Order: sequence, then structure tokens, then C-alpha cells
Amino acid sequence: MTGKVSLLISDENRLFREGIRRILASRKMEVIGEVRSLVEAADMLRATQTSVNLLLCDPSTDLQEEFAAMKDIAQEFPHVRIVLLTNHITLGWLEMAVDAGASGFLPKDISADALRYSLELVLLGEQIFPTVQSLLETRPQAPTVSPDVAIELPRHIPLSAREGQILSCLVNGLPNKTIARNLNMAEATVKVHLKALLRKINARNRTQAAIWGMNHVPRDAREHRSGENLDPPALTIVSGTG
Repeated sequence: MTGKVSLLISDENRLFREGIRRILASRKMEVIGEVRSLVEAADMLRATQTSVNLLLCDPSTDLQEEFAAMKDIAQEFPHVRIVLLTNHITLGWLEMAVDAGASGFLPKDISADALRYSLELVLLGEQIFPTVQSLLETRPQAPTVSPDVAIELPRHIPLSAREGQILSCLVNGLPNKTIARNLNMAEATVKVHLKALLRKINARNRTQAAIWGMNHVPRDAREHRSGENLDPPALTIVSGTG
């Protein structure tokens, strides 16, 4: 990452905004504005001539309005990377953030060093989200299905056995290289199946696919199909469909 990065902070808590400003104060990161909501952030971006590279935000209480504003910002200002820094680490919030165009989703109890590193990765074009596996404990266990047949999903979207296996691996936060090793296939073949899977379920990226799988595939089927029982990290870096 070269050059100075301009940040805009959106958070209802003034003390928290000031704390983030101090934490990120450096030669490479400069906070050029603070607002209380994403609606205010959108207005500021439209009104100011200052170039903003990164929007660090925690949506305020009116979630529908806030995530709509986030989506507007992502569409109107595609050069601005949006990262949520929030205590609301839930599947619902993750799904809304991905749909609104966010590039990152971080917990507020993250360390200062980890925050800086995560923001640098986002600015380099990476996407950083919690693994869907880390959110599984918040959902009730679903009834089991036979793992030996293709998964027949709601809305009449049948997946082949391979696509079902790959979807389960995505839910468990596994990268393509690990998926290829677990399923004994070439990484290029994994990418072909993944692209077909994304088209079938109308997902834009692997994170959306993982969320979709979490909502539609029973837990026992996911665990059986994912291959090795690996413990994913708290955060996973997602780079497109690669």
C-alpha cells in the first residue's frame, strides 16, 4: 500500500470515533471526517470534493435505512472500500453487509494491530469476513439427510454431489486449495464447479454462497461433505471466486 489513505468513520458513539482516529493516526492513514450514520456518510461523500479511500462504519439503529445507504455508497463510489467494525457479528448482519457491497466485516474487540492489518488488506483488494462456520452455534441444528445423494434445495435448485461438497466446504471457510486436496481434484476443476454453483444459486461470490448454504443445507450434510474436519480461523480472506 503506497500513499496516504483517507478514512471516513461512521459510528453513533463520539468517543469511539475519536478513539479510532487516534489508533489509525499515522503517515499512511488519515481520518478526514466523522459522522453518526451511513446516511450522513453518503451525504458527505456527495457534497465533499475530498477523496475517500475507506469507510469504516457501524450501522446505526435504523438498519433498513443504514444498509440501503451503504448499498448506495458502494454503487455511487466504487473506489471507496466499506468495512463494518461492529459488535453485531451475526449471520443476518453478515448477509446484509455482503449484499450491500461491504469489503470487510470485523468485530469491535479486534486488536489495534489486527485492525490496521485488516484495513491494509482491504485496501489491497481483499475481502475480509468472519467464517460462516464461526456463526454456526447461533443457529439450531437441522435434521439430517442422506449424504449419498445430490442435495435437493428449496426453490427447485438441485445441486450435483460435487457442487454439494464444494458448497459445504465454503460454509466451513475452506479455500480452493484445501477443497481440491480434500476432494482429490485439481484446483482448476474446483473453480469450474464453483462458478457453476454460483450461477445456480444466484450468488455473486463465495461469501454469499456460504451464507446461502448455511440457510439451506442441513448441518450433518455440511459436515459430512466438507471432507476433513478442519478448524477455520476467526477471519478468512476472500478474494473473488479464486
